[in-house]
Amino acid sequence: KIEYKQVDVTDKKGIAHLIQSITKEYGNLHGIIHGAGIIQDNFIFKKSKEEMQNVISPKVSGLVNLDEASKGLPLDFFIFFSSIAGSLGNAGQSDYSAANAFMDSYANYRNELVGLKERYGRTLSVNWPLWKEGGMHVDEEVAKSMLQKTGMLPLETAAGIQALYRSLASGAEQVMVLEGECQRLREFFTGFSPTKEATPSVTQEYKMGFTIEEDLFQEKISDYFRKIIASTIKVPMKEIDAEDPMDEYGIDSIIAMQITSNLEEIFGSLPKTLFFEYQNIKELTAYFFECHSKQLLDLLGIREEETTVLREFEPIIESVKSHEGSNCSRPRFIASREESRGKEEKNNGDIAIIGVSGRYPGAKNIGELWINLQAGRDCITEVPKERWDYHAYYDEDKNKSGKTYCKWGGFLENSDRFDSLFFAISPEEAKFMNPQDRLFMETVWNLFESAGYTRESLKHQYQTRVGVYVGSMYQDYDSKSSSINELSTFMCSSIANRISQYFNLQGPSVVIDSMSSSSAIAIHMACESLIRGECRLAIAGGVNLLYLQKYLRLSKIKMIGSHIHSRSFGDGDGYLPAEGVGAVLLKPLTQAIKDGDRILAVIKSSVTNHGGHTNGAATPNINAQIQLIEDNFKKTGMDPRTISYVEAAANGFPVGDLIEISALDKAFHKFTNDQQFCAIGSIKANIGHAEAASGVSQLTKVILQLQHQQLVPAIGAETLNPNIHFEKTPFYIQRKLTEWKRPMVWIDGEEREVPRRATVSSFGAGGSNVHLIVEEYIPSPNETLHRRSQISPQIVVFSAKNQERLVVVCQQMLEFIECKEELILQDIAYTLQVGREAMEARVAMVVNNRQELIQSLKEYLKHPKKREACVPIFAVNLEEEHEMKNLFSGNTGEKFSQVLLAEKNLNKIAMYWSQGGKIPWDSFHEQNEVRKIFLPTYPFKECQVVSI
Repeated sequence: KIEYKQVDVTDKKGIAHLIQSITKEYGNLHGIIHGAGIIQDNFIFKKSKEEMQNVISPKVSGLVNLDEASKGLPLDFFIFFSSIAGSLGNAGQSDYSAANAFMDSYANYRNELVGLKERYGRTLSVNWPLWKEGGMHVDEEVAKSMLQKTGMLPLETAAGIQALYRSLASGAEQVMVLEGECQRLREFFTGFSPTKEATPSVTQEYKMGFTIEEDLFQEKISDYFRKIIASTIKVPMKEIDAEDPMDEYGIDSIIAMQITSNLEEIFGSLPKTLFFEYQNIKELTAYFFECHSKQLLDLLGIREEETTVLREFEPIIESVKSHEGSNCSRPRFIASREESRGKEEKNNGDIAIIGVSGRYPGAKNIGELWINLQAGRDCITEVPKERWDYHAYYDEDKNKSGKTYCKWGGFLENSDRFDSLFFAISPEEAKFMNPQDRLFMETVWNLFESAGYTRESLKHQYQTRVGVYVGSMYQDYDSKSSSINELSTFMCSSIANRISQYFNLQGPSVVIDSMSSSSAIAIHMACESLIRGECRLAIAGGVNLLYLQKYLRLSKIKMIGSHIHSRSFGDGDGYLPAEGVGAVLLKPLTQAIKDGDRILAVIKSSVTNHGGHTNGAATPNINAQIQLIEDNFKKTGMDPRTISYVEAAANGFPVGDLIEISALDKAFHKFTNDQQFCAIGSIKANIGHAEAASGVSQLTKVILQLQHQQLVPAIGAETLNPNIHFEKTPFYIQRKLTEWKRPMVWIDGEEREVPRRATVSSFGAGGSNVHLIVEEYIPSPNETLHRRSQISPQIVVFSAKNQERLVVVCQQMLEFIECKEELILQDIAYTLQVGREAMEARVAMVVNNRQELIQSLKEYLKHPKKREACVPIFAVNLEEEHEMKNLFSGNTGEKFSQVLLAEKNLNKIAMYWSQGGKIPWDSFHEQNEVRKIFLPTYPFKECQVVSI
């Protein structure tokens, strides 16, 4: 049904009334195409104000009126019919050109509002040429002249409609549509006229009259290099993916130089760093396309091929951009969203924690750690028999040489397991890796997944400017024989450097050894690096493992505890060591809010100092600790009376615990005389002292308490250190699980509610001290608006390295979703689409609600290779179907995905993705209110590498 209603678009009230009547009669309005416009050509100095107003108003006032009247409607699209005059200008049409330039800029502005949820629907401005059958047309003589000067022809109706569809599918917010002679158009619009020696840019025409498309040419180049790589490494060509890093196929520096040498015999001198600059075949193809097209045309025999003849006159859709040396290079548009993003607000020092991951004694992940903390579970045990036979070395006599008087600690389960093939590392190479490298690699992968980031998004969103800061102490580990005389020594720098290399992170990459404060120093350095702008995102954490030799050394210097009750604040005589690995993902708070990240907590401030000269190398300096804490409160201007929890460094060493509490007491009393208002505890009582990883374990506990708004019980302090008198301090030991309420504090004579705030203290035995102030993140009212699940089908995708792991991925997701009724389906779908890397084994499901997803997962798990189900399920193992993945790679795949998105057939999109296609998921969701949420991270295969 088509209904025609006439209205003057410059009439604001008339437009508002029209929109209201449409929504009242039809219930909704899904799209608007603004095509109104008139011309009154004349030179600008002859134009009257009235004439200019007549031309400008329909484009400018009309557009603004339509946008204002529809700003609350859930539109799918808003298309502006602009003109090429808006980008190029035209003599006699200054007013018309200006009006269309306004429309182009307004498209950018409106898309910004869509990003801020102040408008809905994709905005697109199309710069149209003259239409052959349009209302604004020219006579044959003008058309002939236009062809001669520019190569442009009036646009045919069928070609224009096709161009509109392609414009929508392109994902751009402004496009220019032209029809005519391709080569002359490009010469006119770019100001570039190719000579005999010039490299073809988009098309290459030959005297035979045939035209070779850029896409086809690049595909042939890509296949040429895939063939070379395949023959070099002796694998079938179909198994080589042009977008995979070449090092995944074993192309090391020696092989790279060999291939370069072979290529030089064909192409002449090449950069010796060729394979180091261009790290996959797609990038290599682009280089040779730009620099060696002439040789490739001859080499590939393209001149004689007559299979890809294009029409002499073809519509061209180009994203509008300036061309260097062009006669139309003057800036006309406001800064793009990408450019605006670069001009970030000055960071005020607040650092958002947007991800957390780790493994600790009794906990394979952060979820299990929280369960243990809630329950007040003691995770310290005797030394497991698979580590070493403690009976042969244990003796209660503290002075017995070659013996240890401690047989307790916190140990990781299966710390000798590593999914090396997942990271393209051979099992043999994995044996020679630092065990801490192995643990930290898996932890960082899960860290990125917990925050919804992939290697591709890190590259495109942060230009790989990601820092890595890791705390680590000991680098000697027992060999397979478990003999104390056979140890393996590793370089600690590899822990951070391997992460940077694998994930292609090009920010600072540093390992810190300040003993027990190592990971806390790493967190502080990461925060400072972000504030200074050295990196845009930062990983900070630590890793620690135990072995027999460490126990013998600690016993010799009397630092280790002699009984299982030597815990934080307790009547102990040393610390009980622990293993652990943990990391947090950090970003400036302002940027995290803009990016829509899931913010777990905020680091308000961090400071560090050293104890200087004391009575002994391992003796803490109480005055340095007091100054540290006082400096941090002064730095933030925060009143310690607003702190409601302290995560202490206390580890059971009697003197150290006493000095820490005394320093906290004196520092707080410089600001307040109130007592017993602040809870105190330490994760070390639950898991032991994780040494280099203790700081990140402490911060992790604070994050979990803030997220769940609960304070967990401190254990092991039934018998307190007799020299600590908490009743005379601002602190009380948190004895049971309670709600963490926001404190009410008197400020300027008024009682106010303040955010939940905590401090974290970390003191290294060598004297390096760190203090953090951490606060809950309170979203703005706009962020906390109630969101209801949309009753619309969603594509939910899962993938893994192989079929066996895919089943595990789906099983753990099913268990998670079944017990989380509050999850919104579109958030689940979006997180899995953009926050997980698409791997070889894939399954996609099209479901309408959470219950359907649960049922689909159950059906898939029951019969993973069966296709029949109550909802569409598409499962493919690309390990076995390389041809399908290669078919959908490169430009062909990009164009195909754009067509599918424009068509909005979810089953086809799901099928395409499952068979190796790439979908621009953000474009798919640009009209929906979605956000990334926490979902279970990748379940690595536990392959034993070496006994620790």
